[in-house]
Amino acid sequence: MTKISVILPIYNAGPHLGLSIASLLKQTHGDFRIIAIDDGSTDGSARILEAASALDSRITAISRENRGLIETLNQGLALADTDIIARMDADDIAYPTRFAAQLDAFEASPDIGLLGTNFDRLFNETRLSPASRPILTAPGARGILGRFCTSLRHPTVMFRRSRLGSAELHYDARYPYAEDFDLFRRLALSTEMSELPAPHLAYRIHSGSVSMTRIQQMCATHLTILEENLQRHYPSVATDCLSDLVERLEVEVVDAAAEMIRKLDALAPSQPEAEREAFIEGVNTTFYFIYAVICRGHAYSLAHRFIDKAQRWHAIRRRERAALRGRAAYLGMNLSKWQLDMQRLLASRSLTKALPGYAEINELARLIKREAELDATRYVA
Repeated sequence: MTKISVILPIYNAGPHLGLSIASLLKQTHGDFRIIAIDDGSTDGSARILEAASALDSRITAISRENRGLIETLNQGLALADTDIIARMDADDIAYPTRFAAQLDAFEASPDIGLLGTNFDRLFNETRLSPASRPILTAPGARGILGRFCTSLRHPTVMFRRSRLGSAELHYDARYPYAEDFDLFRRLALSTEMSELPAPHLAYRIHSGSVSMTRIQQMCATHLTILEENLQRHYPSVATDCLSDLVERLEVEVVDAAAEMIRKLDALAPSQPEAEREAFIEGVNTTFYFIYAVICRGHAYSLAHRFIDKAQRWHAIRRRERAALRGRAAYLGMNLSKWQLDMQRLLASRSLTKALPGYAEINELARLIKREAELDATRYVA
């Protein structure tokens, strides 16, 4: 049986940590070691981790002062002593067959060095939004997409060191909160990467996640990486002001971003046929990302200008078009968001009913929580 090293960084994940760990311990493929590193949590996460490690020897528990996510991930990589390494976040839930499915895919495709999976989105604690339809399943497609955005969901990925070629499996501290975007683009130069079309993880969306609390810095780093990638792969369309967009929502910067989108759209027909679909998906993702950055700053007149100059009104939902063209854009955009949230809620499923093996996973999570609470009581006594 193939052994896996699982890297689990933890920081103030107390409310969700027990369920996350339990979902790993209940994998159908049981030969693994969880390298769980508590990065100076202040909410009791360390006690939960210690309780879990006391219940299962497959957990290597490390607690230390706060050093940040990138150093935590690199410490985990340094401690991993297997060819196969899996990532997991401390607030997500792995489905029981996740590891088995990814190992089967590695076995079937010997050239793949980096493999993610599709995922459901978990919101309101107990509601699952269905996974998006599978896209870009052709060989090489994810590598092309990775020039424009993070091509795989980070906590779903599994690395196979022996197939990474000359690429270094190391997170770069120069790219905080978009370290996965940087790593995946580098790995794509040396190995094949792919994504399983079926969901094998529930990705939790909540206000305390890094993608919510550090969104400004994440967006700025993302745009810096995008600039570098365009200069490397598509120099005729590259611009040097994208990374200014988060801090400088100004006409000059927005116009430059719109011109870049126009040039990328014009470049699409000349892309090699095997790369064209991924290229177009990457351009679309870049357009929506920049649009979201502008709207997040409530600069709706600039959002209107960006869409207009990029010649992409066809890519905007009808209700958003009306909102952006009206005088009360702020209210209109909030209403549009509320309508989308309601649609998502109506299309969602109950976690307890949709997650395979939920009862067993939840029972183990409860046991971990009880043991942690007992430890806390003993400590106080």
